[in-house]
Amino acid sequence: MSQEPSPVEIVFSNFRQMMSREDARKKTKVSLEALPGIDEALDALERAHEEKVLTRTKLTEVGTARRKDLREMGWYSGVQDGGLWGELRERMEAGGLAGAVESIDHSTEEIVASLAEPRVENDNRLGVVIGNVQSGKTANYSAVIAKALDSGYKFVLVLSGVHNNLRKQTQVRLDRDLGVIEDRQSWYRLTDAEGDFGDAHTGNASSIVANHGRVLAVVKKNSSRLRNVLDFLRSLDEGTKRDTPFLVIDDESDQATPDASAKVGDEPTAINRLMRQIWAEVQNGTYIGYTATPFANVFMDPNVAEESLQELYPRDFIHVMPTPANYFGAERIFGLHDIADEERDAAIPDVVRAISKEEVRALVPSGRNIDGFHPQVTKSLGEAIRWFIVACAVRRIRGQQKKHSTMLIHTTPRTDPHFATRDAVETFLEPLRKASLNGDVDGFKDVFEIEINRAASLYDGDGLAPTWPRISDEIPNVLRYLRTVVDNGRELDSERLSYSNEPQTVIVIGGGTLSRGLTLEGLFVSYFTRTSNTYDTLLQMGRWFGYRAGYEDLQRIWVSPKLDEDYRFLATVEADLRSEISRMTQAGMTPAEIGVRVRLHPGRLQVTSSAKQKHALEAEVDFEGYRLQTTLFDFSSNTAALANVEVAEDLLQQIRPYRSQTATALFEDVPLDALNAFFETFEIHPNHQKVFSDAIKWSNEKLPDKHWNVVVPSEGNGDDRLNVADTTVGSIRRAPIAKEFETLRDGKEINIRALMSGKDAILDLRLQGRLPQNKTLAQLNNAAQYAWRKSRAGGDGRGLLVLYPISRHSATASVDRMSMDSALSAIDPSLVEEGQPPILGMALVAPFDSEGKLQSKGSTIAVRPIFDDAEDLEEPIANDTEQDYQGE
Repeated sequence: MSQEPSPVEIVFSNFRQMMSREDARKKTKVSLEALPGIDEALDALERAHEEKVLTRTKLTEVGTARRKDLREMGWYSGVQDGGLWGELRERMEAGGLAGAVESIDHSTEEIVASLAEPRVENDNRLGVVIGNVQSGKTANYSAVIAKALDSGYKFVLVLSGVHNNLRKQTQVRLDRDLGVIEDRQSWYRLTDAEGDFGDAHTGNASSIVANHGRVLAVVKKNSSRLRNVLDFLRSLDEGTKRDTPFLVIDDESDQATPDASAKVGDEPTAINRLMRQIWAEVQNGTYIGYTATPFANVFMDPNVAEESLQELYPRDFIHVMPTPANYFGAERIFGLHDIADEERDAAIPDVVRAISKEEVRALVPSGRNIDGFHPQVTKSLGEAIRWFIVACAVRRIRGQQKKHSTMLIHTTPRTDPHFATRDAVETFLEPLRKASLNGDVDGFKDVFEIEINRAASLYDGDGLAPTWPRISDEIPNVLRYLRTVVDNGRELDSERLSYSNEPQTVIVIGGGTLSRGLTLEGLFVSYFTRTSNTYDTLLQMGRWFGYRAGYEDLQRIWVSPKLDEDYRFLATVEADLRSEISRMTQAGMTPAEIGVRVRLHPGRLQVTSSAKQKHALEAEVDFEGYRLQTTLFDFSSNTAALANVEVAEDLLQQIRPYRSQTATALFEDVPLDALNAFFETFEIHPNHQKVFSDAIKWSNEKLPDKHWNVVVPSEGNGDDRLNVADTTVGSIRRAPIAKEFETLRDGKEINIRALMSGKDAILDLRLQGRLPQNKTLAQLNNAAQYAWRKSRAGGDGRGLLVLYPISRHSATASVDRMSMDSALSAIDPSLVEEGQPPILGMALVAPFDSEGKLQSKGSTIAVRPIFDDAEDLEEPIANDTEQDYQGE
């Protein structure tokens, strides 16, 4: 039995990232006199720690398993008080994000913990963070940047879409949030609000990076700008590059970044190639793609050859930003597709209005010849405009006159009709403005009476109910300040939408530039006839999603026929996607191990266009063939661990009639009914519970007649043994990830990271001697194993349950692991007292539908799509009209 750790070891264990013994003494406030010999002990422990750190400095020199161990151990222990995050937090609490600060803090702690460890050579990580449309992604990545810089990162490159206005908006926001302007001495900016990345810095790149604590660049995803970035990075000397941790934030990462070449094997599209070349220059750092529509990201090819440029597939992590209760997304506005109509109608707010087909024809040009097209302000568009004006008046009497108020008109991606629509709206407004000068606002009374209380239950404020006399007094003021603007790739920058410090009351008309990233401040009326047949474009066009605090009841959305049903379906897709990622995370898997599946639309909608779906594959149905394993073990009590041994031994005794004639630890063709009691009784860590229970439930509902094989690995020789139907087998060795003693003592759990060995997915078939002909075990990679399990000639789709007796005295030679008895002793010495049974781990491979009985196949796909840089084919990508930034 392992000895309990000494007081010195306990003191030291909290400071794995310690830089000096003096620092450790100061932080722990240990009384040196109370611990004789602490100087010598700290010297020895510090030397051991330094040796361990050295082993982490080149991850390419360690094997795959050990690299995973190092990452599982983690490096991030949270930021200290103060620093950039402390300052940013104060700004958030003093502004409009006060209610979201705790959520942002918690979410970004998880994200930063997934980043590459700073100053560890060749520790590069790729991930994606999924938010909601208009849901505060910028606030989230501002916090990530602040915490990363506080933790040792140095160079921050933010890629902010393909349009000038979004890049400028992002630069201004980060300059403000990160305190760049107030503290110029601590920062070096390679871009500013008016200037994108130029070539002026390339000649002294190494000096800039080496001599400044923080470097920031906010860059458009434009070929010329990205080439400037690439030239800058290539001009860094190797020492500077090696010693500089990079953080790359790719905002709207599903736009332009994924490869959009026509065929497999074609030269990648320019922006994709440049992005990959930039990433190839990073020796230590993290790429994070931020998006609300991650389909193109999770469908990138994860299998690019090692000798090729690495693809930006999020192999290491996917995080989903939490959806706050006050966020209005597709699910809340349109309801879920799977909910019964009467339940859905009762649950969703009455804010969606229909546009007739006849009106769509009057507003949207048909064909490619748009010369002479003159859009009209139709009945419903007139109602929408009048309601916007009334709602602005309501905001004024609620004391919100100093807030921005916006209406969106989005009828077509084509640019010329936007100007014609603006002229039509101004013509419609002119008589209303003139009448209001004489106090005549009766033209607004009907829409006030029809709309004012239809979503009144959404209002969360305490203002008085709006009455017509009060509203009518404010309408002239609204009309006085109301302006109509066009925002598209052809409008002059000086004339485009800009939210200055002065409150704006604006009707904005546009296309693609309003469908990506750009925040429409105070948007609460949308008039929308534009449609698309792809998920990502539809969701991104939904600029009405977001937060409406103080004017929740005023939001209205006018949509063309069937568009509400499309969005209702997409609410289901989004819910499925988040569930799929949560399931993957709970199962302890990464995107490098399992693809993310996306539900298919039963009709006309596609995940992306036909050209982009050429790699699309039918995904297995739900849990079909899903591999699950217990890697976390809760030892807050030994009772559950002891009970699990009894439950397992009882099961093995009960299924003794199914015991193989050739292998004593194999039980063949066991009915699922015979296993259900075991699955219900066997206790597992809370993190694993839901995904395991969902998999068993699915198996019972979808494939109840499919038999299972049960195996106990019998190659172990540990002294703590398991009774397998009157035959005992030795326990196997699985050492836990090394953790500090205090962490173990507080958390009372151990993490072995992996339970199944490489070929355990076909362990039963190996014992039966049923490997594919002319194939050795070594030749069967992961995909081949699962294909063989599914095939009629192999496993015929049988489910597999493997019970692993793990020795409580598992030893290890790895510096990144610790012996099992040391870990258990740190939690409670009684856990390793003599006579204790093994720890029981469980793994399963859910059954396959090898006979094709399920009717729902093809309802989801996992693809490697080709993504088109230009979503709005009729609108050219904005010209790069910004000047080069010349320096501070």
